[in-house]
Amino acid sequence: MGIPETTLAARACHAYEIGRLNSALRRAVLLLPLPGLTLLCCPDPARSLIAGIGLVAAVTFCLWRGQALRRGVRPGLVAGLVPLSIPLVAQVTGHMCQASRCLLDPTVCILAGIAGGVALGVFAPRPRDAHGIPLVTASLIAGLAGSVGCWMYGLIGIGGMVVGLVAGAAPVLVARRVRE
Repeated sequence: MGIPETTLAARACHAYEIGRLNSALRRAVLLLPLPGLTLLCCPDPARSLIAGIGLVAAVTFCLWRGQALRRGVRPGLVAGLVPLSIPLVAQVTGHMCQASRCLLDPTVCILAGIAGGVALGVFAPRPRDAHGIPLVTASLIAGLAGSVGCWMYGLIGIGGMVVGLVAGAAPVLVARRVRE
């Protein structure tokens, strides 16, 4: 063999990382229909589609890097599906607002954020695990997933969802910590 060991080791490492990235992409591509839902019910889905692409990119990165980042993906997706779906359902069912501005819209995002925050508090890894990285990852993924649904209501919708996520998750995380 005329190939040095360092070259073989570098090729093996490269092949391993490419395999991990392909595996992460195959799993993250399953999320593409979520931002696609906004095409069906949003009059201006561009921001939600960008948030959806960000969600797929973040999930791909976290799954590819693995370890502590990977442990936050599933809880984040579970928690983020609530604030993603409730605003979309409210939009599809045609709520009582007729104008482009409506006070019900931020309320929907706040309530969906609270429900998602409770789910985040229940399913997220403990804050002390791996220096809090899985919890931060779960929170980021939940926020990105929720923003796919709440972006249709603009910055007010995103802000309401974030406030709701924090308000829903904080008491549950504190209660979990007290029980430990």
